[in-house]
Amino acid sequence: MKKNPLLGKHSHNNRESLEGQTLRLIRESLKLSLKDVALKMNLKVAEIDHFENGRKFYTEDDILKFLSCYNFSLEDFKATMALKPYNKQIVNHFLMKLAAKSSN
Repeated sequence: MKKNPLLGKHSHNNRESLEGQTLRLIRESLKLSLKDVALKMNLKVAEIDHFENGRKFYTEDDILKFLSCYNFSLEDFKATMALKPYNKQIVNHFLMKLAAKSSN
């Protein structure tokens, strides 16, 4: 099986992944509930929760579908995951800068 370059390392017991954390922070910054996203993507709320909390692994297609739903580019997604230190305040600040840049 070919390794997906978008996917980070998941722990042995399926703990939260960087991809899941990032997608959750993007969703929250857009003020979308799990139910909003589930309706848009024709998924169950539990499925999205499992993705965001690392109980279900992402495929590259999954990530691209979420990014499309959030109107978020793959390039910006990768840049968000690369932020150091990585915490909610840093990601929110980065996402606000991206929103300001795209509205100009």
